[in-house]
Amino acid sequence: MKVDEARGNGAAADDAVAVLPAPAPAAAGAGSTADDEAREDALRQQRRLRLMQRIEAQPDLLAVKTSMVNLQQVSRSDRSHVRALTSLIHDDPAMLAKLLRLVNAAYFRSAGGGEITSMARAVHLLGFQKVGMLASSLRLLDSLPPGAAGAKLQREFARGQLAALIAQTLCVSRRHAEHVHLSALFQRLGDLLTGLHCPDEAQVIEDQLDLQSLSPESLARQRMRDRLARARWGVTVEELGHDVARGWGWPEALVAGMRSLHPGATGELLTGDDYARALCTAANTLAGELMQLPHAGSPEEQAAARGRLAQAFSRRVGEALALDAETLPDTLEQIHGDWLALLKALGVTLLPPGEVPAPAAPRLAPGSQAHRQQLADHLADAIELLRRLNRRGAPLPEVLEAALQQLIRALSLQRAVACLVDPATGALRGRLGVGDKAVVLAPCFDIPLRPPGDLFGLLCAKNADTLIRDASDPVITQRLPAWFGERVRAGTFLVLPLVTTSGQVVGMLYGDQREAGDLVVHDRGLALLRDLRQQVLNALLMPRG
Repeated sequence: MKVDEARGNGAAADDAVAVLPAPAPAAAGAGSTADDEAREDALRQQRRLRLMQRIEAQPDLLAVKTSMVNLQQVSRSDRSHVRALTSLIHDDPAMLAKLLRLVNAAYFRSAGGGEITSMARAVHLLGFQKVGMLASSLRLLDSLPPGAAGAKLQREFARGQLAALIAQTLCVSRRHAEHVHLSALFQRLGDLLTGLHCPDEAQVIEDQLDLQSLSPESLARQRMRDRLARARWGVTVEELGHDVARGWGWPEALVAGMRSLHPGATGELLTGDDYARALCTAANTLAGELMQLPHAGSPEEQAAARGRLAQAFSRRVGEALALDAETLPDTLEQIHGDWLALLKALGVTLLPPGEVPAPAAPRLAPGSQAHRQQLADHLADAIELLRRLNRRGAPLPEVLEAALQQLIRALSLQRAVACLVDPATGALRGRLGVGDKAVVLAPCFDIPLRPPGDLFGLLCAKNADTLIRDASDPVITQRLPAWFGERVRAGTFLVLPLVTTSGQVVGMLYGDQREAGDLVVHDRGLALLRDLRQQVLNALLMPRG
């Protein structure tokens, strides 16, 4: 059995155990249904207001908002001058070049009659309003953070650009031809905003959807996401985008065009504004599907995959949007090529789906002397941090979260979970999670202790600090609970029981990595992990008023 085990020492005291309170049962409703609905609506409005205040308080968004409002004021003024708009966009000539590239990608086929090479020509042909809106999208791109978070948001920005090109090219309505580009481009503005300013909460929602095995672009996933977002924020992600756009002074006609409308299954041809909204919605869905395609394979194989998506898209919405099924695959290939050229001109580099940017510093080889020293240094810092928190009597949730964050940092874990005893059942339950899908996976941790029913319960009963190098080992697998194999699916994991000197199990710290063998802890590291665990145990046993 591929198990490294070391006995841990108990706590120095055996006082009453402090645990996170279990959720209180809902009070029995005494009011009428109408009163309940009114209260719920008031709560939603409060959550919505708090979210808007939180987002608007962000310094980077405030700068973007000021720029957006100024752009709108200039673009709506009859006395506007090209130089005024140019100065508001950016003093950087490279930014102006990007804007002209974006203008050409969006409009030169229909409006320019040739390539647009100056701001004066762009404004003359397209108007201040449209040029200002395209400049707004570049302002958003300029505000994205670096690293993995920025890479994810760049994909969202790129998706909007692809959707805009699809909607513009496929539009058969002269009335809407000039507007669908902007509507499709900004239809998912809320996704950019939540990813930029509420990334952890937005990721929790996506993790909850993933656990339900809902397809990425399915209508069922969208509806469930709306419910989860409304429960968390009082507003859907899309509605958040509308609220912010109105605050930026965007025209109400554009905001109305950003409202999604999924074409029905009847196949009836849509008309009027419903046609434009459905076209933009379908374009965004197709853009998401195209960006989910794997990058592996020859160019011919990748083109064939896009062709199959085009055919499926035509079957799904072709009649409702008056699409030409025969020419659609070739049209989509042209759009895809134009999109890649646009991204290159804008300086946007996309990673394959699911891939994250390489860290600034290469990961040290597990087991190397440098890795051992780094692990020891990180754990020593973590222990000192927890000592300081305990000295000032920090709340237990703060100590637990700090401990999990430090474990992730020191051991390069994908996630860490803190389990505490449920007073009602006597079982260990996941109360806090940090890392990949940890927030939604933590409640899955349900570990019987009386008697122990699985490997986790047995290790806690033995007070054994344990590293499982390969969770797929048959001897290990048969002792793991069903929820581990169905939901968690880690390749290697670490268990640190929290046990008092009298042998009472009060909790457990858990951390894992995706692949077997990726988690390596040497003897010095294990000793430091015991010290870290002791600081968490001290926090659990600390009397609190």
